[in-house]
Amino acid sequence: MKHSKQLIIGLGVAALALWYTLRNVPLDQLIASFKTVEYVYLLPALVLIGGIYVLRAYRWRVLLSPLKDIPVKEIYSPLMIGFLANVLPARGGEVVRAYLMGKKQAVPFTGVFATIVVERLFDLIMVLALFAYVLVAYSDVFQKAGEVSGLSIETLANRFGIMSAILIVALMVFIYMLVTHKERLLKIVRWFLRPLPEKWREKILHLTDTFSDGLLVARDPAALAKIFFLTAATWVLIVASYYPFYWAYNVGDRSLESLLILVLIVCIMITVLPTPAFLGSFQAGIVVALHEIMKEDELMAASFGMIAWAVNFGVVLILGVYYILSDHISVTKLMEEEEKAEKMLD
Repeated sequence: MKHSKQLIIGLGVAALALWYTLRNVPLDQLIASFKTVEYVYLLPALVLIGGIYVLRAYRWRVLLSPLKDIPVKEIYSPLMIGFLANVLPARGGEVVRAYLMGKKQAVPFTGVFATIVVERLFDLIMVLALFAYVLVAYSDVFQKAGEVSGLSIETLANRFGIMSAILIVALMVFIYMLVTHKERLLKIVRWFLRPLPEKWREKILHLTDTFSDGLLVARDPAALAKIFFLTAATWVLIVASYYPFYWAYNVGDRSLESLLILVLIVCIMITVLPTPAFLGSFQAGIVVALHEIMKEDELMAASFGMIAWAVNFGVVLILGVYYILSDHISVTKLMEEEEKAEKMLD
């Protein structure tokens, strides 16, 4: 029942985002636009997108190293299945890959999940750095943009930046306290948990304690430097992966400014409009960036969004299905694994 409601809500948000994307685009013209795409340029896009997941795998290996030294070839399976699992209700891919990695490598689930939290923290820092750079280098970019559902893009971007900064600070303080002042933090947690039954107090304290094992990488400056480098390299590839689509669609403005704005807006939209596999929110982000901000043709922007999403999700789908078949995991089994993992966090 819980997953059914989450799926309905997610699909509802996706439908609204797709309506926004296609509201002024005739379906026959959209279909015809697919025939004009120069698909040869999508080959380098596929290589770049594949490279993104290679870098993510190497980064996750560094994050996992305090728990266990895991060969990078053993990381691809839970990584890609986890990304594919974002099509499940509540986009539970992060939980699924933490559970699969913990089960496969015999390491604590909460410790693995903590490494994913740190991973997301580094990604969020990069997105916020990108946001700050765009605001400084192209200060008027959001002022000339339009609106999304009655909310100005400038307001939406600013709120995203503020919330991201608050979340980053909160996570950094929590991680610092858990790594350097663990006992003190556990005492604070115990104080807040006093009204709860003893059974729940012990479970939450145990989860907090094992969660800290996945944060031990924060004590290693060399490992942190590797993570920063791999994160920066990952985001360079993310930005670069959109460039071949510019050639495929003969976009007028192929500048770095245009690419950075496109990536930033897509990040904002898929964050504030969480949908299964980013369906709808991704396409809406492309239309906002290319049409509303950069004033490119709306039909081209909508078509661009559809093809770019299909290529990005296609890579995840192919690799995810490959590893599901390799590990002999059925879709039903995958949903069961998600439920098991969520119960461990409940």
